[in-house]
Amino acid sequence: MNLLFDLGHVLVDIDPKRSLQAFAQLLDKNKKDSRQAASSLITADALLGGHDSKLIDLYQVGQITTDQFLSTALQVCRPDTTKEQLLDAWFAMLLPFRPDKALLLRQLHQAGIPFYILSNINDTHAAWVRHNCPELSLATAQFFSNEIHIAKPAPEAFQYVIDHTGINPSDTLYIDDLTPNLEVGRRFGFRCLQATTDSAWMPVVQEITEKSRK
Repeated sequence: MNLLFDLGHVLVDIDPKRSLQAFAQLLDKNKKDSRQAASSLITADALLGGHDSKLIDLYQVGQITTDQFLSTALQVCRPDTTKEQLLDAWFAMLLPFRPDKALLLRQLHQAGIPFYILSNINDTHAAWVRHNCPELSLATAQFFSNEIHIAKPAPEAFQYVIDHTGINPSDTLYIDDLTPNLEVGRRFGFRCLQATTDSAWMPVVQEITEKSRK
């Protein structure tokens, strides 16, 4: 049995509203065109993994740099806004790595159960999770959209994982929170589990770990 994890709302708890609220405080509210432009730059759906923001889509597949991302976002902010303030708003959605999830990853590793990560992510968030969630390094392999230049639910993302790991989808449990991603995973033959909450999936993985010890 292999495991293929998403990050946001699965291994890493996120609260996109925190970033939206922080970003809203930086907007130049005196300019109507700024408010309109901002509504398509950083949106709730995009932060949750949707694809209604071209800016975020380009950033999470590595087609623009962090500096380009911030410079574009600055165009709709107050004149005195700094890139550091924007980064603070961008990071606000990321919540502390939970000890129970860190423990579960250590247990998977100790049990010799291969687990992989396939995540739509960007340069700054990828650096954050690698620094703040050290147990992620126990994964057999990590596939981040900003590094492989493909974002889910594109079928090419799943094919990339299969080609670079040799895993059999029918022997792999894929855990993600987004229905479009899971639908494509099923087409590839993965056994799929939807993370309806940040921790609803954990008992299933704990059971897999316990069975492997018997």
